[in-house]
Amino acid sequence: MPNSTTSLLRTVVATGALALASAAARELVRKKPAKTLDGKIVVVTGASQGIGRAIALACAQRGATVVLAARHRDDLETVAREVRELAATALVVPTDVRDRAQVQRLVSETVRAFGRIDVMVNDPGEAFVDSIEHSEETRVRDLFELNVMGMLYAVQAAVPVMRAQGSGHIVNLASVAGRVAFPYQGIYCGTKGFVELMTQALRQELMHVEKTGVKVTAVLPVAVRTPFFDKATNVKEGGRGAHLVRPVLEASQVGEAVANAIEHYRPVVYPYPAAKQFAVLYDLLPGVTDKLMSFMRPDEHTSFVNYKERGSLADRKPHTPVVEGGGLHN
Repeated sequence: MPNSTTSLLRTVVATGALALASAAARELVRKKPAKTLDGKIVVVTGASQGIGRAIALACAQRGATVVLAARHRDDLETVAREVRELAATALVVPTDVRDRAQVQRLVSETVRAFGRIDVMVNDPGEAFVDSIEHSEETRVRDLFELNVMGMLYAVQAAVPVMRAQGSGHIVNLASVAGRVAFPYQGIYCGTKGFVELMTQALRQELMHVEKTGVKVTAVLPVAVRTPFFDKATNVKEGGRGAHLVRPVLEASQVGEAVANAIEHYRPVVYPYPAAKQFAVLYDLLPGVTDKLMSFMRPDEHTSFVNYKERGSLADRKPHTPVVEGGGLHN
């Protein structure tokens, strides 16, 4: 083979190797973001799976110390191991957010261990599928107990600590479903509407009226692929899980969006940009939006998967599943 040809081949190979090395370096940087949250103490409720887990991991990847709260210790320990594999610190505090005393204990143990709370991420979530007309009172109360009161207890426990610090950040997981209702999910939508408006009022109180130094963010995801889809109860079909809408987001995308909002403050976060446009469409053309939503017929909510008892309230309240770490958020 002539020397010129050999030289050309060597040049091509070297150039290709350099390109591959450069691409690998870019991928490494992409997968390992800077430790921009280094030293931050971040509490995450609903951290055992789904969105809560994703938020915990995204914050840990940026160097935060993460306090993991949910009902099941075994699941939390699994997430804690994942956090430690990212060279971050994790503290597990099993907590049922429906119990105010347990939520207060979560806050107290965090302060005892680390001296402060920099960020409180609240992500409890439960849903059932039924018409407004036929929604049973006990189901409605159970849903509000977790989605609303669980969120409120966490806020009321964390704010005094942050006020005393003169700094902090409350992040509440609301939903696009709190802006635009979905048929046969009306009760769930109502709980998320409460969360969004409560968060808005909290932001006004803490940031603009009282100027406490505490920041407040509402996160509005839509249709996230998590175990929520397996556990949301469709009461018309004996409590089996139901695919409510087609997922458009991965939990990791929501986790990254939340971590970014902690790093670079934003009052409202839409992890799926098109969802914001949909909410604006409803504000401008509510009648048109209602007609669009009417295409979600009852049979849209009967594409079932096997109902999973694990993670539900089946041990205490049959057929009232809880999803720790959120999920649907449509």
